[in-house]
Parts: sequence; C-alpha cells; structure tokens
Amino acid sequence: QLAAIQKNAALLAKLDCLNGFALVAHHHNYTKPEVNDGLSIDIKEGRHPVIEQSLPIGQPYISNNVMLNDKDQQIIIITGPNMVGKSALLRQTALIVIMAQMGSYVPAESAKIGMVDKIFTRVGASDNISSGESTFMVEMSETASILNNISGRSLVLLDEIGRGTSTYDGISIAWAITEYLHENGLKAKTLFATHYHELNDMAESYDRIKNYNVSVKELDGKIIFLRKLVKGG
Repeated sequence: QLAAIQKNAALLAKLDCLNGFALVAHHHNYTKPEVNDGLSIDIKEGRHPVIEQSLPIGQPYISNNVMLNDKDQQIIIITGPNMVGKSALLRQTALIVIMAQMGSYVPAESAKIGMVDKIFTRVGASDNISSGESTFMVEMSETASILNNISGRSLVLLDEIGRGTSTYDGISIAWAITEYLHENGLKAKTLFATHYHELNDMAESYDRIKNYNVSVKELDGKIIFLRKLVKGG
C-alpha cells in the first residue's frame, strides 16, 4: 500500500507541475520552444518572466532577440549605461534556456535552443570578508572556476568582470578572459555585459565576437531607456 500511495503522490506532483507550466504559459503568452542537438541559441523577442510580471500596469516589457552560435556569433559584448537592462537581458537568456530544457513553454515569440549542459554566471559584486576574500578575489575565483569547467555546450554570462580592481587592470583581465573564451577551441556561448568600451575593439580582431548595445535616447534633457538590444558598440 505504501508503494501505491508513493506512486500516486509522485504522479500527482508531476501533474501539478505540468499544470503549473500550462497555466503560466496560457496566462502570460508563452510559446513552445524547440530544443535540439545543435549548438546555437536563437531567441526571438525574449522577455524576463519575473520582471514582466512586476512592471506597473500598462507598461510593456521590451522584448529582445538573442542569437548565439559557434560559427559567427559566439561572444556578444553588450555595452550601455547603468539601469538600461543589460543584466536583465543576461538573466532572461539563462531563464529561457532553463525553462525550455525543463519542459516549460517560454516567454518569447520563438526559441530554438541547442541543448546546454551548464550555465555559468558571474553577476553582481560581493565580497567574503569572513574568509578574508575581497570583491576582486571572489570575482577572480568564480571566473577561474568558469574557465576551468566550460564545454562547447555551455552558456556563460559575465556581468562587468574586472570592476573589483583598477580600471586598467580590469580592462586587461576582461580582455584576456574574452580572448581565452574565443581562442580555447571550445566555443562556449557567451554574453558579456561591460562598461569597458575598449572591449569593442576586439570585434575587429576576432571572428566570433560581436558588439551590441542597449539603446538610450536623449529628449529635452531627459534620458529615455529604450531597452532594445541593437548592433554596434
């Protein structure tokens, strides 16, 4: 009898989970993703599932396209001012990939996801004072761990690497990390949000690095965040 009850509980749990997926997809206009054996991630008009639900009524979430592959757009350098939505774009890409691979519909117009084995993130600044580790030390330890564990199927999200130290050191480290990700032969797909505009020069020397920026507009002395990812540094 215990086995029967446990089996019922497991089946009901699965049903509850799938029902949750279905309800959310129906209410929030999600779409069925295609998960394949390829090595590219192609998201059309992707949205952040949490942020879009917490916006003021009547304010739409600005959706964005993200295309990453191992042929010509392996690494995207994303520049743009603070508050414009760079970090949200990194996070929504990770969430869409995870949702697609766990069997859920996704917040996008369409999504073709080549199977991802691991998602690595280095986002946010934090120190670990109790262990005697500065912000910079934590940042470098985590980044080293990423570089030592990636594969050709990994997705890497880097947010302002190098900000824990001086500007020139930071740029040098960010440059070296990006160069390594491009040149090590694994071709891990990478989104790198940065304030180091010098990194835009890398696109001229490396085939699979592309520059994008999250656009803003100035109108009557006010800055308007357009939150749209456009080509160019």
